[in-house]
Amino acid sequence: MKVLITGAGGLLGGQVARLAPKEWTVIAPSHNELDITSFGSCRDYFLREKPVLIINCAAIVSVDKCEENQAVCFGVNRDGVRNLLEAVLTAGEPLVFIQISSSEVFGRVNEWEFEINGYAELDESKPVSAYQRSKAEAEKLVEEYGSRYPEIFKKYFIARAGWLFGGARPTFVDQFFEALQNPEPLDLISDQWRTPTWTRYFCQALFKMFETNPSGIYHLSSEFGKGEATTPQVVSEIAKFLGEKAIAPITTRSRLGFFKVPRAPSNVLINTKLPHLPHWRNQIQEYLLLTSAKSAK
Repeated sequence: MKVLITGAGGLLGGQVARLAPKEWTVIAPSHNELDITSFGSCRDYFLREKPVLIINCAAIVSVDKCEENQAVCFGVNRDGVRNLLEAVLTAGEPLVFIQISSSEVFGRVNEWEFEINGYAELDESKPVSAYQRSKAEAEKLVEEYGSRYPEIFKKYFIARAGWLFGGARPTFVDQFFEALQNPEPLDLISDQWRTPTWTRYFCQALFKMFETNPSGIYHLSSEFGKGEATTPQVVSEIAKFLGEKAIAPITTRSRLGFFKVPRAPSNVLINTKLPHLPHWRNQIQEYLLLTSAKSAK
């Protein structure tokens, strides 16, 4: 089964490519081989390769960079998705299309709007920043093409991700792990709620999702308790693993005035459709145990 993974150089795309089932023939082109901002590049690539499954992980994820250069942001995150979809139509080969999306689509940056206990798959998105809007508009494109051309898009999925961490590159878990072992103060945002999710578990859920479920929106996210997970709670979980090695003094402050571009206070994802992933605390402990064991060798 030939599977196209775009954005395989990124945190999630790289993990999808590495953990792909053995029966897949994975093609993970570089930007030079497949430029999703060019319809011609997408068309030519699909006509040549004829994949039967596409997992689009390509995206610009920096909120600040997206705001600074909105043309580039929308060119990749939204228009790149349209180019892929149009190229699929041109190639005319039926396939399954999976769009990786973000918990950020829920937006709601004002104090009275957000819900710290999370959003289910069909809750209304209210994007505000350029990044949020680009991902939300990409979702609408996938739904539009998938429902309009069912003979080509056998199935289509929008797989929303939360606060991802994993081994492809250092993420917030690794950064906090290092920072906690240094004497410099660690300044944390006290009032943001997220869903930390290990890319390994995200990928496992992703591979099962498209095989047995109908088209639609899915939240591939960790279990969490009420009022979780804030950044201090995440850091506390990492400090628990470190024990006496965690020596950094910690201060907390409000997110208000901290970011150049407003972040959603809460983008916690509630999974109501798929088998539940492990609790985020257990995932962090498991990840740290694995990475520490590798470092010790």
